[in-house]
Amino acid sequence: MFNKSKFFFFCIVLAMALPIFAQSYDLPLVIVNTQNGQALQKGADKIPATMSILDKGTNSVADSSKGEKYNIGIKIRGQTSADFPKKGYGIELKARSCTNVADTACHDTSLKVLGMPKNADWVFHGPYVDKTLIRNALAYWLYQRTGRYSSRFKFFELYLNGQYKGVYLLLEKIKRAKARVHIAKLKDEDISGDDVTGGYVLSIDKVDNNSTQGLDKEGFKSKDGSPVVMRSPKKENTNKAQQDYIKNFFNSIEQKCDNGDITSNGCLDILDIEAAVDYIIHEDVTNNTDAYICSFYMFKDKDSKGGKLQLGAPWDFNLAFGAYQRVGGEKADGWRVPQSAKSGAGEWFVAKWIQNLWSNNTFQQKYKARWAELRSGVWHTKNIDKFIDSLKTVLKNAANRNFERWPNLGQSSGTCDADPMESGNNNGGNNGGNNGGMWGGWGGGGMGGFCMGMKMNYYNEPTWDAEIEHLRKYVKQRFAWIDQQMSFSEPASPVVTEALIIDDWNYYDKDDDDNPTTPTNPSSSSSNTSSSSHSRFSRSSSSSNPGRDAIRDHLEITRLNFYTLNENRITVQSERGGMFRLMDFNGNVLFEKQINAGMQSFHIPRATRNKHWIATLNGKMISR
Repeated sequence: MFNKSKFFFFCIVLAMALPIFAQSYDLPLVIVNTQNGQALQKGADKIPATMSILDKGTNSVADSSKGEKYNIGIKIRGQTSADFPKKGYGIELKARSCTNVADTACHDTSLKVLGMPKNADWVFHGPYVDKTLIRNALAYWLYQRTGRYSSRFKFFELYLNGQYKGVYLLLEKIKRAKARVHIAKLKDEDISGDDVTGGYVLSIDKVDNNSTQGLDKEGFKSKDGSPVVMRSPKKENTNKAQQDYIKNFFNSIEQKCDNGDITSNGCLDILDIEAAVDYIIHEDVTNNTDAYICSFYMFKDKDSKGGKLQLGAPWDFNLAFGAYQRVGGEKADGWRVPQSAKSGAGEWFVAKWIQNLWSNNTFQQKYKARWAELRSGVWHTKNIDKFIDSLKTVLKNAANRNFERWPNLGQSSGTCDADPMESGNNNGGNNGGNNGGMWGGWGGGGMGGFCMGMKMNYYNEPTWDAEIEHLRKYVKQRFAWIDQQMSFSEPASPVVTEALIIDDWNYYDKDDDDNPTTPTNPSSSSSNTSSSSHSRFSRSSSSSNPGRDAIRDHLEITRLNFYTLNENRITVQSERGGMFRLMDFNGNVLFEKQINAGMQSFHIPRATRNKHWIATLNGKMISR
């Protein structure tokens, strides 16, 4: 019997669905459906889901069946950001469909996602209070130009349980892996000697509920009281010998580097000053208000592979680049270490060893020299402008769709804001919220309870284009202020435009040595379209690649291309070899030499000594 009411309801649903299926997307499209439509809850563990990815240039929800398919576990991630209506998500790729992702049979699998090197662990960053949408991308791109690892990224648009969620940024979770933090893998049996000395990825950070119990579970409190989280491997995956070793090592950093001259107190025997310079410069240019207090990552390889503590990779720049009026974050002037140190309280403080490092003359000299090197080349204003312009082009159409979904342009945004498309349901985790008020109301991740809303924007532009141009202007002002402090004048054109980094996303096509691959679960498209604006080497993935064969003995080190300088002797390690040059800041060649892949040492001529220069290999900057 014909049921008019059911037919009428079906027509309404169809009418609502047609615009979704008709819409086309020029960014990759990621479609996630949790098992049985289960809602995601703030603070809860991962739940099972499926993920389909379309990356064909022009994409449509109607073509979701044609996308690459993944089994995943998903959860809401972040602490403060978990109370934004537009959530961030943590993703684990699974070898098969599971009803419980915590089941030991439901193990992780490493696969490529949107062409990035294989791994199981990923982050979906959803820019909300950052209404440029690009602060994290810009911060990671800048750090990559130093030649050091920072998370690769790619923009996409997300559907979760049938609901459009806007523009997101796919990020690599910071962890030890050959294509990420490239240090030795710490094995269960590594309990003594050189074996136990690496590799560890740590962070000074917040923990679950900011509690002592949470820190005991995830890491340790250092001698000086810093909350140190064991990130990779996690504390739960290490044994007592490994936990004792890394805690004692970190305490030795504090003991040797807290006070006195770092060049004579043994500090630089265990702390990599070149890596520290790059990291601290980067925190300065981004003016990151969370600097050194949370999301402060560092890592240690085995002693036989260098073994010093290295700062990085950088993480979390939602409130950087002048976005947030706290501890000088909105200003274009002021140094990050002393400003953050003034605001420290309780467990949240800038470590003494960072403050002592900052005030040291040797460190400041290296900072000044490195600043001139970066600003004359890869951090030149023209290069930065070009990158920002490229993101404007890539995101132009998607930004319009994002702000139709999240209409927060021209107004302050923050925790506990209401989701304009949700009323009562909790697909993907909504917040309830404060309905636009200054302070919170009942809500908070859909879990009930009181949520104290906090607005986070120092300024509010009326359009996305105005937000981008405000950011561009701030970056130029910030760089100009540091130029002035360094007595540096930027050359008219960059000496070099690219850094020498392994950014061919197919380079690591073999197992990432972190999780097994599963051939029955296909990886995503290997297309590397320009939404992340990465430069890449063009190389064959064949194992017969002579450059790769030559460097095979050195693959366990953190970086594949770098040089060291010991008085008048320079040692260059390169993955490919080629033409090595030393160039002054005006682009004049001071010295050049054809070198082979692998490691090669030679004397630099007298004419280059006591001069400032940029080292290049095949026209790209190679870093110390």
